[in-house]
Amino acid sequence: MQQKENDFHNSEVNKNETINRQWLLNLHKELTEEARSLSERKNHDYSGGKDSTHPFLNFTRCESMGVCATEAGIMVRLTDKMSRLSTFISTGSFKVKDEALRDTVLDVINYVIILYAYVQSKKVLDNLPRKGDAK
Repeated sequence: MQQKENDFHNSEVNKNETINRQWLLNLHKELTEEARSLSERKNHDYSGGKDSTHPFLNFTRCESMGVCATEAGIMVRLTDKMSRLSTFISTGSFKVKDEALRDTVLDVINYVIILYAYVQSKKVLDNLPRKGDAK
């Protein structure tokens, strides 16, 4: 079971571990693989399930409701996570005990990737021929 940390004193680093570049790269791989798995599960739940063809459905809803552009909606979610990290840096702990530093970091990784993917998908869609366009 993965250890959750709620303050600076609870660390995932083994006290006998050597902190070097390889340690950092191993941690990077572990976090990004975990973030991908989390993204896959959440995308299923937020975007219409197994057969959904719209991976950004929950993000585009803010635009379809006239709230803001999809990119801005993604940035709002990312900003929430960054605010949470900023509070953690200032206080050294979270009050919500079921979401640790690692969980917030995973969310940040995923929101940044979602923003990048959405922007890239718009470029692809903008280059597709539209109905009625001259051939």
